[in-house]
Amino acid sequence: MSYSVIKSESDKINSITSCLDNYELQQRSLYKYTDDISDESALHVASISNEFDVDHFDDNNFHNDIQEKQIEEELNIFQRTIRCGRLFCLSKFPFFRQSRVATKSKTNHLKIYQIFSYADNLDILLMTTGIIAALISGGLYPVAMYFFQGITDNLANLGESSIKFIHFNNVTNISNECTIVSNKNNRTESAHDSINRLIKYYIIIGFSNIICFWIAWATWILAAERQVRRIRFALFRNILRQEIGWFDIQKAGELNNHLIVDLDNIKDGINYHVPQFFFLLSTTLSVVIFTLIIGYKLTLIFLCLSPVIILIFNLTIIVIEKYTIKEVSAFAAASSIAQEVLGNIRTVVSFHGQTKEEERFAKNLIETKNIGIRKGLYIGLCQCFSKIFNFITFAITFWYGHQLTQTDCKNYSTGTVIVVLISCMVAIFSTLKFIPNFQNFAEALGSASYVFEMIDRQSKIDAMSNEGDRPEHIIGDIEFENVTFTFPARPDIPVLEITKNLSLKISSGKTIALVGPSGCGKSTVIQLIQRFYDPNQGRILIDGNDIKTLNVAWLRSHIGVVSQELALFTESIEENIRFGKLDATDEEIQAAAKMANAHEFIMTLPQNYKTILGDNLSGGQKQRVAIARALISNPKILLLDEATSALDNKNERIVQDALDKVKAGRTTIIIAHRLSTIQNADFIIGLKHGQLVEHGTHHDLMRSKGLYYELIKVQNQRETDKYNDQTDDNIETNLIRQPTLSRRYSKLYCSLADDSNASDDDNNEKIVDSSFIKRKIRFRMPFLFKILKFNASEWPWILIGTICALTLGAIEPISALLFSKIYGLIAEQDRDKQRYLVNVYVGTIFILGFISGVAQLLSNVGFSKSGEALTMRMRKLTFAAMIRQDMNYFDRKENSVGALVTRLSSDAAALKVFDSSNNFHF
Repeated sequence: MSYSVIKSESDKINSITSCLDNYELQQRSLYKYTDDISDESALHVASISNEFDVDHFDDNNFHNDIQEKQIEEELNIFQRTIRCGRLFCLSKFPFFRQSRVATKSKTNHLKIYQIFSYADNLDILLMTTGIIAALISGGLYPVAMYFFQGITDNLANLGESSIKFIHFNNVTNISNECTIVSNKNNRTESAHDSINRLIKYYIIIGFSNIICFWIAWATWILAAERQVRRIRFALFRNILRQEIGWFDIQKAGELNNHLIVDLDNIKDGINYHVPQFFFLLSTTLSVVIFTLIIGYKLTLIFLCLSPVIILIFNLTIIVIEKYTIKEVSAFAAASSIAQEVLGNIRTVVSFHGQTKEEERFAKNLIETKNIGIRKGLYIGLCQCFSKIFNFITFAITFWYGHQLTQTDCKNYSTGTVIVVLISCMVAIFSTLKFIPNFQNFAEALGSASYVFEMIDRQSKIDAMSNEGDRPEHIIGDIEFENVTFTFPARPDIPVLEITKNLSLKISSGKTIALVGPSGCGKSTVIQLIQRFYDPNQGRILIDGNDIKTLNVAWLRSHIGVVSQELALFTESIEENIRFGKLDATDEEIQAAAKMANAHEFIMTLPQNYKTILGDNLSGGQKQRVAIARALISNPKILLLDEATSALDNKNERIVQDALDKVKAGRTTIIIAHRLSTIQNADFIIGLKHGQLVEHGTHHDLMRSKGLYYELIKVQNQRETDKYNDQTDDNIETNLIRQPTLSRRYSKLYCSLADDSNASDDDNNEKIVDSSFIKRKIRFRMPFLFKILKFNASEWPWILIGTICALTLGAIEPISALLFSKIYGLIAEQDRDKQRYLVNVYVGTIFILGFISGVAQLLSNVGFSKSGEALTMRMRKLTFAAMIRQDMNYFDRKENSVGALVTRLSSDAAALKVFDSSNNFHF
């Protein structure tokens, strides 16, 4: 550029240069007078440091044309940057918005600090310490880069020996390139000594970073575990306090989801993700500030290219989330079929429907497979563009950095360029991790909103509350006054309605039986007496007291319940009985067992009362343990809800004898499926459509020929038909067994005749079998080969994926070797050769980026094709093998329906890891 051009350009900043004429070396400030500076220049003034190297400004030659040009270019660059900066709004970039739009919840969203409401003083101290340590750990990174820059520059000085770069005003040839001249200064410290000193500092910074990093993570993980433990206990405790009606309106599996998934989300959101958030924030800000200070031109070029990397990364996240949701939804249909079939396996087998169900299951797997393949394709495209643009960004920044070392060597040494490149890459990837950590915390807030609302919910019938009356004695009189009731889950369908004209009264010590068709309200009466629900209208009285005024725990402690559905826990028999009275002694437990006719069979068990309940007890034995648990508190009210309906005739008689023995002196309400067991009841009440239609003794109701009479008649006819069917089955069985026995005896005779001849052959067969077994074990196929054998039909896709994956794996060391070559350019003295090598390396980076992107795409497509085919095939084979097992297989605890469905969904999908490109990258 000519002197006249420089002069015309410098006239644009006369107001600034007039201030610079009064520059004082002692103050070392370019902006002593800022009133005359324009608004945009003032913004530049606020953004740069007030300290400059003395070598950059010489007071004696301050008006030198070259220096004016340099200052002018710096100011113009910053002014243009400030103008451009006003046009950007980070919230408009998709990456800086949440990739997943949170659905509107009925619950109120928590504020950030409210999620830590269960933190005590120790937790607050731990979290504060962790945040400080995380900020320090992130802030140490630019310090380490500063020492790394010094090491790099000293390595360059070692290669240059006795020459150095000097400023423009010391060169004889004024041009845009730095010139190499002899070193005129004596070095007070050798390059080796300087490197050794900087390495010591570098090691100290590294260990300091490790310590701060460990403190930040350890403190927050410990604090999170402590808080989640309190939250889990508070949630579980408050769930147990809720009334039964609240459980009725909850969706299946929702409570389990809150206890497991939501609490895991809270723990994930407030453990190491929080210090990592502050660490990444500190790292990003400190690195950007550091690189702007040491080389703002190169930093701005890199930051201008970085939004594309961020957008591609954000697009990858969106694609993964979108197709993962689709994949899960698609497999849900197949999973529901599997759950339906496995849950009704006896019905499926009895109708020979295995083949049909296999086809139905396989048909629903096709959509899952296609979605998985599309997912792999789109993720491969995103990763392809990401890799290509990462290489392009690095190549452009490296090329421009080399140009700066040639044209502006006083500000951009080789060490500066390398440090800016590394630091900017760190800042970009820290930003990529920044948003996912914030999303984890946002998900934790969403989960905590519902969890905390459940914790704060007040139960309408609180069994753990101390409120309510506790009478000293209870007689056992029960009365229903004008009661109407509907279940909370079905408020429009009336279940029970006892009219004013006919209220229900049960006297103490009497045995009352409730009869009626299914759904008439029999079990509802028992549930209302236990105060599982409150009636919509009317009152329920015990000894003249409204049960709403009584303490719930006290009320239930005086009621014994034996229901059709056994609710025994995986504990010892002793502990299960003690659940009826927590402070019961061993003598009381044995007395209750004797009343329930359970003591004798318990004493025959190996560990007596210490025996753990399981499959070692029959249904009748378990039912007698439940009766003992109901009797141990000596209740005045005994509720029997079809207690013998699930038992065979033998066990029913034993259990019924125990029930008849314990009814004496207690108000007993019986619901029985066999009406013959309630004929001796003091009072029989008939219910229909929730209304009381008749009541009286057995003989009175039989004479009136009403509801009770019809129920007796229908049951007698059903038992007669059942007896006739059993008689016919026995006759057919005997006719079938006769020829079978004849054939069996005939085969037995033949086998006895051939025993002598077969003995020698057996010995030979044993020898052959043993050698065959040894040979079979010796040549056992490795598990990986078995998997690949199932995947053999997709071998072209596996071959493509393997070759591309191996290519990707090879690019990593090639890139490292290329970077080492780039690093070695700092010692190259021939500028022409250096420029040539830079162009070669930049071109190589472009080629590697293109190859890496294409290999990533083809690798993803190949392994997606083979992996999804393998998963579908394994699910089909596994499902087919499951439904062809014998019934004993499904009776085992480890083969429950949930466990089998999990194997189909998770275990089969996990086999895709064998078809993953990550294995070949290694």
